[in-house]
Amino acid sequence: MLDGYISDLEKGDVFRPIEFEVTSLMATQYAHGVEQTHELFHSANNPLSRQVRPITAVHADKMKLLDANCLKEQRITGGRGPDWRIHFEHDAESIEPVFVGDTIRVSGRIADRYWKRGREYLLYEIEVHHADGRLLIRYRDRTLLRYRKNEEME
Repeated sequence: MLDGYISDLEKGDVFRPIEFEVTSLMATQYAHGVEQTHELFHSANNPLSRQVRPITAVHADKMKLLDANCLKEQRITGGRGPDWRIHFEHDAESIEPVFVGDTIRVSGRIADRYWKRGREYLLYEIEVHHADGRLLIRYRDRTLLRYRKNEEME
């Protein structure tokens, strides 16, 4: 269910897309955070002559998407949710680089919510498109939700 907490999301929920311009500060700060020191991520002084955003920054896009769609939680803007969760596994497929100055549109859905070995998971499928419609990134994220007994969910 959208507009609640992340733990309220259900299989089939489709997120309202977000759109924003990628800034040099976004790319540089994310690169510092993940210890990417290559000049490609810090300036346009590289073989492509344009600053590139690290591919794994798509995880930050997911967080922005959740902030816009889980209104009771909004962790980026200072909110707090009732639950913790673990960003368990992800796979980011880069189709084309995301450059500083690009306007991107992030969309996605909850592909599955399921129990496995007594634990509950959310499976996100997210896409990042350039403002002109080109697909830039495909992202799948598996998140482990807070432990609770199966009966609590029924």
